[in-house]
Amino acid sequence: MSALPIFDEARREFVPAAPAAQPAQPAPARPRVPSPPSPSIRLAPPGERDERLSQFQSCLARIKQMLEDGGNAADAETIGNLIGFLHSPEAAKAFADERDHQPIYAVSAAYIDVLAITSDEAAAAQTLARKLVALGYELPKQGGDTRGWKRLLLWRDQLARGQMEPDLRGVYERALKFVRKNPTALDLKAALDHALPPDLIGGR
Repeated sequence: MSALPIFDEARREFVPAAPAAQPAQPAPARPRVPSPPSPSIRLAPPGERDERLSQFQSCLARIKQMLEDGGNAADAETIGNLIGFLHSPEAAKAFADERDHQPIYAVSAAYIDVLAITSDEAAAAQTLARKLVALGYELPKQGGDTRGWKRLLLWRDQLARGQMEPDLRGVYERALKFVRKNPTALDLKAALDHALPPDLIGGR
């Protein structure tokens, strides 16, 4: 129905009424985009570690190729150095489970005990800790101390109290006989080869 005319005082006549304002149409609702699910945080089981590392190396190789194709030789060389490290024995030691390092810890414990006879125990532990790191080994993680050599001493104390696997005590005893012959040589590899049971040397 149309609106009735209204009287205009200035013009002294009826004029058509202004059309009623149309109610504002609501804006069309934007489609709701579901938020992406939060990424689940999951630690990879040890069995998946090698597969994950292999995938990472393949990804780095593709990035290196892209950088080379784009003329970015400097960054490509950096990625190449990283790939080379991941294939090195040092990286294999760093990524290994700590239990894989326990035989070398037992050898280090033997060195500490022999060196502590003529020097300070802390100094001997620090020397062995530096030697392990230089060889690419990680120091024990357990112990609640930020100093790696202190955690190495704690590991040795646990071995002495029988809190480690019995086989490690045997590694320690055989290493001790080897170390006593020439303790200042600090040849951890030779001591480890001497201390390991024959059936483990090939699989190490």
